[in-house]
Parts: sequence; structure tokens; C-alpha cells
Amino acid sequence: MKKGSGKNLDWFFYNWFFTPGYIDLALAKVDKTAKGYALEIKNIGGFAIPFDVVATYDDGSDERFHQTPIVWERNQKETSVNIKTGKSVKR
Repeated sequence: MKKGSGKNLDWFFYNWFFTPGYIDLALAKVDKTAKGYALEIKNIGGFAIPFDVVATYDDGSDERFHQTPIVWERNQKETSVNIKTGKSVKR
């Protein structure tokens, strides 16, 4: 994989093949920022997985923000995700 991709992907495949991890994420914290929202996501199960953040706005509309497994490269226990939006989030 390293040769074909030109990148070290051990961080991704290690938990899939060598740990008893499972898929379980939790939204730990949400902070309003000047450009939208900063989210702290906890990786309870340990797998480096892609995930979607679905924001429901005050106007009733929804928006999906896709995150690839690369967000777990530096730290597989928790990550921060920035959501850029000018709308007010209801949930």
C-alpha cells in the first residue's frame, strides 16, 4: 500500500487488522467560531472511519459535511472538525 499510494497508511490499517476496536463516535463539544462551528469528536471504538456531520439549521434546512478517515491520522482517539457556515445551527 505504501508503494502504490506514496503514503504511510499504517495508522489507518493497524486498528482494522490488529485491534479489537469497533465503530463508535461521540460529539464531545461544539463551539461557535467566527466562520461557523468547531466540533470535538471522540473516537470511542477506535476505528479510523469516515463520518458525516449533519447540521440542522434554525430555518429547518439540513446540511451534511463529509469527513474522510484522514481526520484521524494524527490522533485516533479524538479530532477537531471545523464546519464553515453562516447559518445558526439548531442541532
